[in-house]
Amino acid sequence: MTEMENFYLILTIFCGIFTVINCTSIVKPRGIAFERASLYVPDKDFSCFDGSSVIPFSFVNDDYCDCPDASDEPGTSACPNGTFHCTNAGHTSLVIPSSRVNDGICDCCDGSDEWANNFRKDTCDNTCEELGRAAREEAERVQKIFVAGYEIRAQLIAKGKELRLEKQNRITELFEVQREAELAKNNTLYAKETAEEIEKSVLEKYKVMNDEKKRQENESEKLKDQNDAFEMFNQIDTNKNNKIEEEEVDAYSAFDQNNDGKVSQDEKDYFMENKKEISLEDFMLNGWSRLKKLIFAENVDVKETEHPADNVDNDKQLEEGDLDENEDESESVDDEVKYTESDELDESQYDEETKLIVEEAKQARNAFEEADRKFRDLQREVTHLQESLNKDFGPEDEFAALDGECYELSDREYVYKLCLFDQITQRSKNGGSEVRLGTWNSWIGEPKYRTMLYDRGQHCWNGPQRSTHVRLTCGLEPALLSATEPNRCEYAMDFVVPAVCVQDNEMLSAPVTESEHDEL
Repeated sequence: MTEMENFYLILTIFCGIFTVINCTSIVKPRGIAFERASLYVPDKDFSCFDGSSVIPFSFVNDDYCDCPDASDEPGTSACPNGTFHCTNAGHTSLVIPSSRVNDGICDCCDGSDEWANNFRKDTCDNTCEELGRAAREEAERVQKIFVAGYEIRAQLIAKGKELRLEKQNRITELFEVQREAELAKNNTLYAKETAEEIEKSVLEKYKVMNDEKKRQENESEKLKDQNDAFEMFNQIDTNKNNKIEEEEVDAYSAFDQNNDGKVSQDEKDYFMENKKEISLEDFMLNGWSRLKKLIFAENVDVKETEHPADNVDNDKQLEEGDLDENEDESESVDDEVKYTESDELDESQYDEETKLIVEEAKQARNAFEEADRKFRDLQREVTHLQESLNKDFGPEDEFAALDGECYELSDREYVYKLCLFDQITQRSKNGGSEVRLGTWNSWIGEPKYRTMLYDRGQHCWNGPQRSTHVRLTCGLEPALLSATEPNRCEYAMDFVVPAVCVQDNEMLSAPVTESEHDEL
């Protein structure tokens, strides 16, 4: 007789005392949950759950897989796709793969998965009561945290609603102040433009004088340059035939560009434009400008030879001067206030009345700048408050009080900084700049308000932009617990905060972890 047949023979004798109903309620094949016991009736053939076939009940748990869905072998390891139910009285029931049945490793705390090994000395002890007690204590501890956290959450909700009301009231106040500031800005703009018009008209005569002075200076420089050119021409034209010939070029050292002691044909051709001779007219048009470049280059070479250090300093000063000029140009482009040409004129020429008009225009510009700055500051504050009101701080504003609050976590290499609803950064302990791991985007996943998404971080080297998922769990004080990088450029953080401590059966229950698979 099989084990199952022996079992039912004893059960039949036992049923002589109890009613059939009581006996039926006792019957439960190994590996089956109580709620499914009614599907296994000993005095009837067994139908596979998938309806594929009907087999004698004696085939149930006979260590041979008859049903494709493994429903006939709940208590053995015969079916690779089967499962075994651990009752674990006193603790939490568990469902394990049937491959773990009688594998020599205790998976069920009541040892029911190792029923074939019960004869061994080192058989599985029933630890369900001990584990159940520890689990209940942990559940009570977690429940206390949720209860206390729920009270703190209520305070955060009250604070969040208070902050929202304050921001709304502040925006209303700022709108009124902003209207007044815009009016003041427009008034000072009109005063500035009026003062600058008067300034411009008064300074027109000084501009004419200044232009005339510059014209005369230019004419003087041009005349001097012509005289220098004529003098140089005569100096090179040694035979005084009003021409510069190749033989005369040979005698002038400035044409020796490579300083080899003689003037080559290429050096002559550069100056004389491949001609054998050049006239005074050609020299004045083109030759003089070429010669000045050669003379300048010769003087620079001499200066570098005599004072190399001074020359490096001068070059550096020239470079810095160029940078300063570029900065000045950029500032003038970006500057919103357009100044008149009075800054280019010699103020020492002004009479008292002109000085007064210029000073009034300057004060008008300063007044407009101040009014414009105040108006833009108000605009920025309003925009910031409106952006804050548009953020999703939870259904009851429970996260509003945490907006902008920052929390740090250090490991062996980095310091991570989480600024809620703002950004996340990473800083190496060995120095260097911060790396942005993401900027606040939205809530993601289910249940909602349990995972925060920070994306659009800095690009990885030859990779995507960095992003971070922040998982929230209940805790009495906000704290950043962990930071990992499970995938390249994708980070994960665990953060505890009382704002998620809700009185919910799921949240109040202790976390269930996968049972350990300890060897016997």
